Amino acid sequence: MREPTDPKHEARYRYMKRLIISVTVCLFCTSVGWAQSGASERVTVTAARIGANLLLTAEIPAAAVAATASAANTRLQTLTVALRDVSRAFVLPEAAGCEVNEADVIRHFGNADTGAGISAGWELVCANPNEVQTVGITLFSLLDIESVDALTFPGGQRVIFANNPVLAL
Repeated sequence: MREPTDPKHEARYRYMKRLIISVTVCLFCTSVGWAQSGASERVTVTAARIGANLLLTAEIPAAAVAATASAANTRLQTLTVALRDVSRAFVLPEAAGCEVNEADVIRHFGNADTGAGISAGWELVCANPNEVQTVGITLFSLLDIESVDALTFPGGQRVIFANNPVLAL
Protein backbone atom coordinates (compact mmCIF):
# COMPACT_ATOMS: atom_id res chain seq x y z
CA MET A 1 0.00 0.00 0.00
CA ARG A 2 1.13 3.53 -0.69
CA GLU A 3 1.66 6.01 2.12
CA PRO A 4 -1.11 8.65 2.20
CA THR A 5 -0.12 12.17 1.25
CA ASP A 6 -2.97 13.79 3.19
CA PRO A 7 -2.08 13.99 6.93
CA LYS A 8 -5.68 13.45 8.07
CA HIS A 9 -5.72 10.07 6.33
CA GLU A 10 -2.47 8.96 7.98
CA ALA A 11 -4.18 7.55 11.10
CA ARG A 12 -6.66 5.58 8.97
CA TYR A 13 -3.78 4.24 6.86
CA ARG A 14 -1.87 3.04 9.95
CA TYR A 15 -5.03 1.39 11.30
CA MET A 16 -5.70 -0.44 8.00
CA LYS A 17 -2.08 -1.54 7.74
CA ARG A 18 -2.16 -2.97 11.29
CA LEU A 19 -5.50 -4.65 10.60
CA ILE A 20 -4.21 -6.30 7.42
CA ILE A 21 -1.09 -7.52 9.20
CA SER A 22 -3.19 -8.85 12.11
CA VAL A 23 -5.57 -10.74 9.85
CA THR A 24 -2.68 -12.19 7.85
CA VAL A 25 -0.98 -13.41 11.02
CA CYS A 26 -4.29 -14.82 12.29
CA LEU A 27 -4.91 -16.70 9.04
CA PHE A 28 -1.34 -18.00 8.99
CA CYS A 29 -1.54 -19.23 12.59
CA THR A 30 -4.89 -20.91 11.97
CA SER A 31 -3.51 -22.52 8.83
CA VAL A 32 -0.44 -23.81 10.69
CA GLY A 33 -2.59 -25.08 13.55
CA TRP A 34 -4.89 -26.91 11.18
CA ALA A 35 -1.91 -28.49 9.39
CA GLN A 36 -0.43 -29.68 12.69
CA SER A 37 -3.64 -31.41 13.70
CA GLY A 38 -2.92 -34.40 11.45
CA ALA A 39 -3.82 -32.94 8.05
CA SER A 40 -0.24 -32.50 6.84
CA GLU A 41 -1.08 -33.80 3.37
CA ARG A 42 -3.91 -31.30 2.85
CA VAL A 43 -3.76 -28.16 0.74
CA THR A 44 -5.08 -25.13 2.63
CA VAL A 45 -6.33 -21.84 1.18
CA THR A 46 -7.32 -18.71 3.09
CA ALA A 47 -9.24 -15.60 2.10
CA ALA A 48 -10.02 -12.36 3.90
CA ARG A 49 -11.66 -9.22 2.55
CA ILE A 50 -10.89 -6.04 4.48
CA GLY A 51 -12.25 -2.89 2.91
CA ALA A 52 -10.88 -2.71 -0.63
CA ASN A 53 -8.14 -5.27 0.16
CA LEU A 54 -8.44 -8.98 -0.52
CA LEU A 55 -5.86 -11.29 1.07
CA LEU A 56 -5.42 -14.79 -0.36
CA THR A 57 -3.00 -17.56 0.64
CA ALA A 58 -2.28 -21.13 -0.39
CA GLU A 59 -0.29 -23.70 1.60
CA ILE A 60 0.74 -26.72 -0.44
CA PRO A 61 2.65 -29.52 1.33
CA ALA A 62 4.94 -31.81 -0.68
CA ALA A 63 2.84 -34.83 0.26
CA ALA A 64 -0.11 -33.31 -1.65
CA VAL A 65 1.77 -33.14 -4.96
CA ALA A 66 3.68 -36.44 -5.24
CA ALA A 67 4.28 -39.73 -3.49
CA THR A 68 8.09 -39.62 -3.48
CA ALA A 69 10.45 -36.89 -2.33
CA SER A 70 12.21 -36.57 -5.69
CA ALA A 71 8.93 -36.34 -7.62
CA ALA A 72 7.59 -33.82 -5.08
CA ASN A 73 10.75 -31.72 -5.43
CA THR A 74 10.32 -31.43 -9.20
CA ARG A 75 6.59 -30.73 -8.94
CA LEU A 76 7.03 -28.10 -6.21
CA GLN A 77 9.58 -26.27 -8.35
CA THR A 78 7.12 -26.11 -11.25
CA LEU A 79 4.30 -24.97 -8.97
CA THR A 80 6.47 -22.25 -7.42
CA VAL A 81 6.86 -20.65 -10.84
CA ALA A 82 3.20 -21.14 -11.83
CA LEU A 83 1.83 -19.61 -8.61
CA ARG A 84 3.54 -16.27 -9.24
CA ASP A 85 0.37 -15.62 -11.26
CA VAL A 86 -2.59 -15.43 -8.83
CA SER A 87 -4.99 -16.60 -11.56
CA ARG A 88 -3.34 -20.04 -11.44
CA ALA A 89 -4.67 -20.42 -7.88
CA PHE A 90 -7.77 -18.20 -7.69
CA VAL A 91 -10.31 -16.58 -10.00
CA LEU A 92 -12.09 -13.36 -9.06
CA PRO A 93 -15.11 -11.63 -10.62
CA GLU A 94 -13.96 -9.19 -13.32
CA ALA A 95 -16.50 -6.64 -12.08
CA ALA A 96 -14.53 -6.36 -8.82
CA GLY A 97 -11.60 -4.77 -10.65
CA CYS A 98 -8.96 -6.42 -8.44
CA GLU A 99 -5.26 -5.88 -9.06
CA VAL A 100 -2.34 -7.54 -7.30
CA ASN A 101 -0.64 -5.14 -4.89
CA GLU A 102 1.80 -7.64 -3.31
CA ALA A 103 2.58 -11.28 -4.02
CA ASP A 104 4.99 -13.79 -2.55
CA VAL A 105 5.59 -17.47 -3.32
CA ILE A 106 7.98 -19.24 -0.96
CA ARG A 107 9.36 -22.72 -1.55
CA HIS A 108 10.06 -24.62 1.69
CA PHE A 109 12.65 -27.36 1.45
CA GLY A 110 11.80 -28.89 4.82
CA ASN A 111 13.87 -29.87 7.82
CA ALA A 112 13.41 -31.80 11.07
CA ASP A 113 10.66 -29.42 12.25
CA THR A 114 8.75 -28.67 9.05
CA GLY A 115 8.01 -30.45 5.82
CA ALA A 116 8.69 -29.34 2.27
CA GLY A 117 6.05 -27.38 0.43
CA ILE A 118 4.94 -23.99 -0.85
CA SER A 119 3.49 -20.97 0.92
CA ALA A 120 1.97 -18.42 -1.43
CA GLY A 121 0.21 -15.17 -0.62
CA TRP A 122 -1.35 -12.33 -2.56
CA GLU A 123 -2.73 -8.97 -1.51
CA LEU A 124 -5.14 -7.52 -4.05
CA VAL A 125 -6.77 -4.10 -4.10
CA CYS A 126 -10.26 -4.12 -5.59
CA ALA A 127 -11.98 -1.13 -7.19
CA ASN A 128 -15.40 -2.66 -6.38
CA PRO A 129 -14.78 -4.92 -3.35
CA ASN A 130 -18.50 -5.62 -2.81
CA GLU A 131 -18.44 -7.55 -6.11
CA VAL A 132 -16.20 -10.18 -4.48
CA GLN A 133 -18.74 -12.48 -2.85
CA THR A 134 -16.99 -15.67 -3.97
CA VAL A 135 -13.51 -16.71 -5.02
CA GLY A 136 -12.99 -19.48 -7.56
CA ILE A 137 -10.33 -22.03 -6.64
CA THR A 138 -8.27 -22.88 -9.75
CA LEU A 139 -5.63 -24.88 -7.86
CA PHE A 140 -7.52 -28.02 -8.85
CA SER A 141 -6.21 -27.59 -12.41
CA LEU A 142 -2.62 -27.69 -11.08
CA LEU A 143 -2.95 -30.42 -8.47
CA ASP A 144 -4.39 -33.92 -8.59
CA ILE A 145 -6.51 -33.46 -5.47
CA GLU A 146 -10.22 -33.82 -4.75
CA SER A 147 -10.56 -31.10 -2.10
CA VAL A 148 -8.82 -28.31 -0.20
CA ASP A 149 -9.29 -27.02 3.32
CA ALA A 150 -10.42 -23.39 3.26
CA LEU A 151 -10.38 -20.71 5.92
CA THR A 152 -12.16 -17.41 5.52
CA PHE A 153 -12.10 -14.38 7.73
CA PRO A 154 -14.48 -14.03 9.47
CA GLY A 155 -16.41 -16.99 7.99
CA GLY A 156 -14.48 -19.93 9.44
CA GLN A 157 -13.43 -23.31 8.06
CA ARG A 158 -14.86 -25.36 5.21
CA VAL A 159 -13.83 -27.94 2.65
CA ILE A 160 -13.93 -27.01 -1.04
CA PHE A 161 -14.34 -29.85 -3.54
CA ALA A 162 -13.04 -30.00 -7.12
CA ASN A 163 -16.56 -30.46 -8.51
CA ASN A 164 -17.66 -27.13 -6.95
CA PRO A 165 -14.46 -25.03 -6.64
CA VAL A 166 -16.05 -21.90 -5.16
CA LEU A 167 -15.20 -20.30 -1.83
CA ALA A 168 -17.92 -18.01 -0.46
CA LEU A 169 -16.68 -15.01 1.52
